[in-house]
Amino acid sequence: MKFIVLAKYTKQGTDGWLDNPDEDRRAMVRSISEKIGGKLLDISYTRGIYDVVVNVEAPSSDTMTALKLSMIKTGAFDELTILEDIDLNAIARKGAEMIGLYKAPGK
Repeated sequence: MKFIVLAKYTKQGTDGWLDNPDEDRRAMVRSISEKIGGKLLDISYTRGIYDVVVNVEAPSSDTMTALKLSMIKTGAFDELTILEDIDLNAIARKGAEMIGLYKAPGK
């Protein structure tokens, strides 16, 4: 499964970068991805609302949620949002098959 992770660093996380600006965080994220049975696809550090955007493959949503909890516990992140990549065409096909199944109250 593919996921997009959007994250904001806390002051503690930013301080860590400033204390060691040459640390290879990309290698660390790649290593974590492999340890959870996944693969790092891409990582970008950004200006704007989020500090980092990660595209990753992982075995399941549960795995990603567990990883999120462990990462938040470090205090390095203020926000960490996980979005699941979906096949919208396949979902729309299923939705089309379900049209008419639900009846509104009073109908």
